[in-house]
Amino acid sequence: MKICAYVQGAYAKQNYANECMDTRQFVGLRVIIDVLERAGRKVEYAGSATVHEYECVLVSLTSDCDWWTFISERVKWRAGKYKVIVGGAGVLNVRPFLEFADYFVLGRGEGVIIPLLDEIETGNRCGIDSVVRSCEFSENASYSIAQAVEPYPHEIRLSENRKFKERFIGCNHRCFFCGYTWHRKYIGDGEYKMDDSLFGGFEDKERAMLDMCKDYSRINFSLLRTTAIDGMSERLRYKVNKRISRKHVVDFFVAAANSKAKPHQIKIYNIVGYPTETESDWQEFLDCIREADGNFSKRTQWSILLHCTPFRAMPATPCATWAMSYKNYRGEVGRVLGKGLKGNLIYQGSAFWAVEGMGTDSLPSVIKSAIAIRGTEKDSKSVRLLSCSRKYESLSSAEKTATLENYFDVKALFAEHTSETLPTKYLRTYCGYLRKQA
Repeated sequence: MKICAYVQGAYAKQNYANECMDTRQFVGLRVIIDVLERAGRKVEYAGSATVHEYECVLVSLTSDCDWWTFISERVKWRAGKYKVIVGGAGVLNVRPFLEFADYFVLGRGEGVIIPLLDEIETGNRCGIDSVVRSCEFSENASYSIAQAVEPYPHEIRLSENRKFKERFIGCNHRCFFCGYTWHRKYIGDGEYKMDDSLFGGFEDKERAMLDMCKDYSRINFSLLRTTAIDGMSERLRYKVNKRISRKHVVDFFVAAANSKAKPHQIKIYNIVGYPTETESDWQEFLDCIREADGNFSKRTQWSILLHCTPFRAMPATPCATWAMSYKNYRGEVGRVLGKGLKGNLIYQGSAFWAVEGMGTDSLPSVIKSAIAIRGTEKDSKSVRLLSCSRKYESLSSAEKTATLENYFDVKALFAEHTSETLPTKYLRTYCGYLRKQA
């Protein structure tokens, strides 16, 4: 059987500006290739021009946003006798995408891929419930997100100059919104470090404030680049089991300002748009900054970059049934908290200043995520049209929103669900049926 790993045109080396297969985190795909090569199977790389020459095509989608670019290429492939296997962290809700692949692998694929290839070759069903076969999918069936019993034991080569060895799986926290936690059972032997996990790889990768607040004296703030609070107030954070108190936030900023090797800038990852969230919750974050800064007189300043991501109700998490906020949050934090200040400033003080990050997802981007995580078979035709539309990408944000509202039932996508109405009710994790916990 001729097998290829598919490289989307956006990540082909001749087309990339900042990312390609060698720089983006396609670590999971490299693991699958390594598994196959160790089993004596040859895997080549192919793009849209050559994919029809193979019998099995492996596609890795690292995020829900990868669906749109993949489909735009998939519909143009030349006809062939290939079977398409799609996997990766972006593969959860298969319902809008059933026509674009033959098999979908949910979760970790290293224990799935060889039995699945044997099934394709022999016709003998492998019986693994982490494989969704598009020809027989049922929303009333149960499909499990595959787990691994240990970190991948072999070092894998990511590029000419980069190698990787996995030490952890999942996360040691239980934040209710997080697919990273609920889709992967935690396996580790000590303090969690994301850069030692399959989806890490960078030394300055996010470190949760939940870990650091245990002992700020151990932190080298001059090297710290990012951390996460994932909620503007203590109330919201506790609501999603991110147990960072208001005092933890204040103490973190005080410790950073007091450190001998001060940071230049720390990016704070945050989630906005939770159900019941108000501007009073936003104000609490600003109050924490003010309280911390009140401990200092004028000095050389460092900066806080608040990077906000609108809440997504990720499938197979305790928050899967929650309503999502239908609002464009881009620039909103600065508008609300930065009154009287220039640009995207939200605070100007003695020890530090704070700004709202400019990378907040626009409403059209959040709608597209909602389609990917909550869409159904009735959306497939519109998904195809949207993926193949050149005009859409040139539209303004308002025009994109109007277009998406015209083709999709946005109200249903963002609404609160029950375990019975949830489009991804078929998904199971190592924790069982998570919607009962929501």
